[in-house]
Amino acid sequence: MKSVTIAGIPVAAIDEPAAIELIESMVASRRPHLMVVVNASKLVLASKDPELGRLIAAADMVTADGMSVVWGARLLGTRLPGRVTGIDTMETLVARAAQRGWRVFFLGAKQAALDGAIAVLKARHPELIVAGSHDGYFAGREPEIVAMVADSHPDLLFVAMGSPAQERFLAANLLEMSVPFSLGVGGSFDHVAGISRRAPVWMQRAGLEWLYRLASEPRRLWRRYLIGNTLFAILLWRERRARSGVGPPKVQ
Repeated sequence: MKSVTIAGIPVAAIDEPAAIELIESMVASRRPHLMVVVNASKLVLASKDPELGRLIAAADMVTADGMSVVWGARLLGTRLPGRVTGIDTMETLVARAAQRGWRVFFLGAKQAALDGAIAVLKARHPELIVAGSHDGYFAGREPEIVAMVADSHPDLLFVAMGSPAQERFLAANLLEMSVPFSLGVGGSFDHVAGISRRAPVWMQRAGLEWLYRLASEPRRLWRRYLIGNTLFAILLWRERRARSGVGPPKVQ
């Protein structure tokens, strides 16, 4: 699998159909695998947190969740085929699970979002086997949750706890849970349940989903996009200068 290294993280140069095909082989192997999706803010965070950077880089597959990562690769002189997002991968795999008889465990979010997402997905795919579920509020009970997942023997595990909590949880417990394929999906349960809306399809295809989110929640997200994207641009500048042999500026 070819990859493009951005901020020390190897991002797979793969499109969604190829990623799904690879995931099918992971499930068939019965060995635990972890996929991580990255956006600008996650790459900036990983650049400041070496431990987080290492666990993301060690994942079996890392894909571009945000369009900024695709644009960033171009700035560095390389190309990614496009985004392979957490929510789209989850929805495609849930459909595949219903066809193949795979068992799925849903972990994370608030109970209302969790229940709503499962209800929607079961309505779309009546044959879907839900191995188990639990909300994302289990502070101090992590061993119990890990045992619950392991005892349910799922083929797929989707964790909606936000970053970097979901990545840390999965990396720490991947082997013990022994799920063939695990993926952190952020706020995807809220989107599927209809609690929050995704951008129209044309905006997703144009790489403008970030703009829709910003327009929908300007007070909550303006700092994230303004500061986060600025730091990501500086990070890319540093990397481009480093590759050209020019000393990088410091990011505060």
